[in-house]
Amino acid sequence: MADLLNEIEKNEQRKKEQAAKGLDGLTYFVLCKLSDDGIANPERVSRKVAGEFAKFQNWQRSEAELRELRKQVTFAVFAEEDDMGKVTATVEALFTLLRKSFRP
Repeated sequence: MADLLNEIEKNEQRKKEQAAKGLDGLTYFVLCKLSDDGIANPERVSRKVAGEFAKFQNWQRSEAELRELRKQVTFAVFAEEDDMGKVTATVEALFTLLRKSFRP
């Protein structure tokens, strides 16, 4: 029971932080992932990434859009992180998590 209450509290805290920053769910999710991975300027990068998702709204149904979106997200992260291995791992993890969350 304590675990459930703890999870509810963490979720409420997340909602407060997201609202305070004025971010939509996707942008906040990306911000958290970038922050967890130690990417510099995660807020700026997450906003850029969200802009790319807005351009490629059919990324889940179009291989071409998915490839272009991944490329643009990689460029956005690479602009702040010089370690290409870290960039690749972050982008791969991000898309893996997003594919799982958008699965019907």
